[in-house]
Amino acid sequence: MKFIGIWFIILIPIFEIWGYFKLGTIYGWWYFLYILIVGSLGWRMIKEEKSQLLVKMISSFQNASSPIQMLFGTAKNMIAGGLFLFPGIFTDLLAVLVLVIPTKNTHSSIFEEMQKKYNMHENTKSADSDIEGEYKKEDEE
Repeated sequence: MKFIGIWFIILIPIFEIWGYFKLGTIYGWWYFLYILIVGSLGWRMIKEEKSQLLVKMISSFQNASSPIQMLFGTAKNMIAGGLFLFPGIFTDLLAVLVLVIPTKNTHSSIFEEMQKKYNMHENTKSADSDIEGEYKKEDEE
């Protein structure tokens, strides 16, 4: 199973180089222009996600939504932007798949359950509840 990742890392650059020659001979300068445009869009995507990270984090806390879900979305966009930076059609297709395929987030449901338990606990407390008990004051020597 671990050899699949190694083969993936070895074969992707080979397919990219093969794609350069095949698509370069078919489309010429248009393919070069495509690589430049997609690379600049990937760079811009990374810069915008990085600049919006703090704003999104504060917004998720204010809206009582899951910050973990927000971080997964930001990481997904940054990974896709990084894949767009690598020149080639195969990494661009992989980046589009990363952006399009929804990710199931189990952490958000855990966060929502914790929030519901906290809200139930807060609602059961009454505003004027007293704590009863006995105490004995000891004199200091």
